[in-house]
Amino acid sequence: MNLYLELFGYMGTALVLMSMMMTSMTKLRFLNIAGSVVSLIYAAVVGTWPVVLLNLGMIVINCVQLLRTYRGKLRIKEEML
Repeated sequence: MNLYLELFGYMGTALVLMSMMMTSMTKLRFLNIAGSVVSLIYAAVVGTWPVVLLNLGMIVINCVQLLRTYRGKLRIKEEML
């Protein structure tokens, strides 16, 4: 297989692993989304569809949780005003 393609796949894995070391949930989610996008692209090119679905699910879950977090912060700010 193409060396650059393999390195791209490893980069996605590294980003997801690095996200697990974040102390901030927001940073964790953004880094995890980035890693999942890279891994999704790699999996789609290679044709491993279960991995594509896994990464797509992780992206959706992280995006929903980020939206909930920011909506909660906005709601708190509005209540303080």
